[in-house]
Amino acid sequence: MRWSRFRNKMRKLSPGMALTFKTPIALGVLALAFYAGTYLSPVVVAFTPQTTAVTEPSVECRLVERHTVQYVDIPMTMVEYIERTQKIPAELRNFNDLEELNQWLVKVDMNTTTTYFQSPGVTIDCDDYALDMQHKALTDGYLISLEIIGPSEYNGVFKNSELPPNTLHAINLAIIGNDAYYIEPQTSEIGFAAHLD
Repeated sequence: MRWSRFRNKMRKLSPGMALTFKTPIALGVLALAFYAGTYLSPVVVAFTPQTTAVTEPSVECRLVERHTVQYVDIPMTMVEYIERTQKIPAELRNFNDLEELNQWLVKVDMNTTTTYFQSPGVTIDCDDYALDMQHKALTDGYLISLEIIGPSEYNGVFKNSELPPNTLHAINLAIIGNDAYYIEPQTSEIGFAAHLD
């Protein structure tokens, strides 16, 4: 009731006068509200800046023990294994019979071919063929020899070719049992030479 009277009185005052009374009252109410709020919840907000500790890296070295490295050249023997293939023939022997000699000649003709290319100043003739056949026989474990014969003997033994007069010819000779056989190395023809006993 008192408040309504006070309000009525204030309305009746002149506008300038009312402002004079209203201002201090409003300031007083604000001050009371501020102090009351501070009293009722005393919250103090303090801003503390965040700090980060920065440490600089450092390396600590300490000499514990000294080492001396010495390199010594030691001579070393190197062992190298070289693979070598060597064909070792069986015990050298004569042919058992004419059939074995014929089979060997067929095998030599089928498996090997000898071609001689004549170089300037070098003559390839009958003795080169005879030596080549002798080497092939030795490689296969057989004994045959190189023989030099004249035209009359050659023409009497071999039927497929003829030797001109006053010439010599190189051929091979194989022993079979008690008999000797000539072999023409260029044609593989076999001819009977002689009985040994």
